[in-house]
Amino acid sequence: MKRITIFSCLIFACSSLLAQKKKENYQILPSFPVKVDAQLTEWNGKLNLIDADSSWMFGVSNDAEYIYVAMRIKDAVLQQDAVRNGIIINVNTDGKKRDGAQLIFPVPDSETLRAMANDENLPNMNVREELIKRSRGYGVKGFSRIVDGRLSFDNTYGVQAVAKLEGNEILSYESKIPISALGLKDPKQTLGIQVMINNRFAQLQKMLKNQPSQTGRYGGMYGRPAPSIKNPYKMKTDVWIVGKLNEQ
Repeated sequence: MKRITIFSCLIFACSSLLAQKKKENYQILPSFPVKVDAQLTEWNGKLNLIDADSSWMFGVSNDAEYIYVAMRIKDAVLQQDAVRNGIIINVNTDGKKRDGAQLIFPVPDSETLRAMANDENLPNMNVREELIKRSRGYGVKGFSRIVDGRLSFDNTYGVQAVAKLEGNEILSYESKIPISALGLKDPKQTLGIQVMINNRFAQLQKMLKNQPSQTGRYGGMYGRPAPSIKNPYKMKTDVWIVGKLNEQ
């Protein structure tokens, strides 16, 4: 009987530890001085690890004017996704895990990608570095005071994002989003902030989710099971913070 009791306690303890490990409760970091240069020295010891392999890490903070985001991406596949499809910072002002105001960078356009594909010097290029260099601005949408589309690097809103390779092994990213451009009704309202490495799997998921509903009685289009896509990633490619900004 004693042995059964001990065994039951061990199972309960293991289950509790697994539940704690799976539970994510990322927070907006307290305010501190940030210079957007992708050096990330001021973020040392503050970034959240996404998995045990340190595939990537991130941090979010704010001051009176800006929301700041920093990332370090170690995984080579995620680096390729980031420079080809962009890093997305999504701010939902209703505090929901849904689309809101989005900053996307890097954003190499289709013309740039075609030009690189046809470049005879492609085998000698550092493709990740070239894709960052050839981005012509920031992708923005959903802001209350910024027109959707491509925003110049030399914009008057204060939007800024920088990405660079550290020793060809780590991709560092840093950005700032003006709080004034979000159209907040109350500076104390709860926000949903998503940090995402954009990728084809996420794009396909979203496309399927947004397809017009023509489902039959048993679900799926015309009664057939809805299509599903196997996730090729062993780690998360996006995270959410739901909370309030630091008061200044």
